Amino acid sequence: MPQLNPEFFVTQLFWLVVTFSFLLVFLWRISLPRIGNVLEKRERKISEDLTTAKELQNEAEKIQETIESQLKQARTGASEMIKTSSLALHDKAQIELTKLDKELDAKIEQSSATIEKSKNESVSQIQNQINEITKLTLSKVAAFDVSDDEIKSAVKSSERSIN
Repeated sequence: MPQLNPEFFVTQLFWLVVTFSFLLVFLWRISLPRIGNVLEKRERKISEDLTTAKELQNEAEKIQETIESQLKQARTGASEMIKTSSLALHDKAQIELTKLDKELDAKIEQSSATIEKSKNESVSQIQNQINEITKLTLSKVAAFDVSDDEIKSAVKSSERSIN
């Protein structure tokens, strides 16, 4: 085998040094800087993406806080509206109840007056009938006539003693 022959060692060493030197210079000057640039670009892109993601996250948190505060305000506003409308309805109902009470009191008073009037008329009719019955009875029992005024006064005096 020619590789193991000692007379070819020097030439083999020469070509080894030349090839290794060329490969070293090629990697050092051309390939490694390109690979380094690509790695730097990737690292920069990743760090930019991370900062953008953090900014978007902060913005999303601010939006979330804004939404929550708006929801809270809407809830308190709705609660206030419910309280206000409830109080207004309560006041309206109270006014209507007061009005109804007044109407009922007026009707009760009117009914009471009507009943009192009917009672007085009935009592008056009963007294007139008592007077007539008394007059008829006296004219049948006794042969003398009694005036209506005397009968009325006698009936009134007997009413007072009964009551």
